[in-house]
Amino acid sequence: MKRRARLLSAAVAAVAVVAIAPLTDGGEAAAKPRPDHGRGYDVLFVRHAHTNYPQPEQELSARGIAEADALTERLADVPLDAVYTSMMVRSFQTGDGVAADHDLPVTADEDLSEVALDVSDVPPAQQAERYLGIISAWVHGEDRDQAYGESYQQVEHRWNDWWRGFVREHRGDDGTAMVVAHGGIYSLMLPETCANTVDPDFVMANQLDNTGMVRARLQPNGRLTCTEWNGVPIPGAP
Repeated sequence: MKRRARLLSAAVAAVAVVAIAPLTDGGEAAAKPRPDHGRGYDVLFVRHAHTNYPQPEQELSARGIAEADALTERLADVPLDAVYTSMMVRSFQTGDGVAADHDLPVTADEDLSEVALDVSDVPPAQQAERYLGIISAWVHGEDRDQAYGESYQQVEHRWNDWWRGFVREHRGDDGTAMVVAHGGIYSLMLPETCANTVDPDFVMANQLDNTGMVRARLQPNGRLTCTEWNGVPIPGAP
C-alpha cells in the first residue's frame, strides 16, 4: 500500500502524521472533462534544494538550507493554498518552510519520490553522469523497455496515480499549489502530463536547478498547461 501522509509543518508544531490514506484509481479521474470557465489553478513544480548526492535520504546541505530559506522568501506573497512534497527528506525539508510561512500543512506522498535507478555498475564518481544518461534516454523515448532498478513504466504508473488524485482535488479551484519533488521524475513525467508540447531537447538543455521550478496551470477541464521551465519560457506555450 502506498503512503500519503498529511503533516503539520515542523515550524508550526512538532511534525505529526494527521492522516495516512491510499489513493486509488477509482472512476473520478476518467470523469467527463469540465468546460473551461475560470482562470485555472496555478501549480509550481519545484525541485528540492541542494543536498550531497548520492546519499538519497541525506538532509539538506548548508547551501540547501539557504536555498530553501530563499525559496520561502520568494514565495512569501504568492497565495498558496496547498503544499505537496515527496516523502524523501530533502523534498520535505525544502517545502516545510514555505508551508509554515503560509500556515499550511505539508502533504507528503511517496509517489512523488525520485526515480530509483540502480547505477552501481559504475564507480561512484561516474554515477551522477550514468543516472542522467538513463533519464535523458527515457525523456527522448529511448530504451524505455530497459529497467535499471525502477522501470520507466513503474515511474509512470506512480506519477499517474498521484496526478489523477491531484486533478480530482484541484481542477475546479482558484489558487496556487506548490509541489516539491525531484529533477528526474519532473524531466520524465511533466512533458507527458502537459497538454502543450515540451520538447525533450528543451527539457535536457534546461535541467532544473535546486529550487528551480516549472510553472503550470491546471484548467477546470483537467488539462495542464506548462508555461515556464527553470525560468525559461517554454517554446509555443500559450
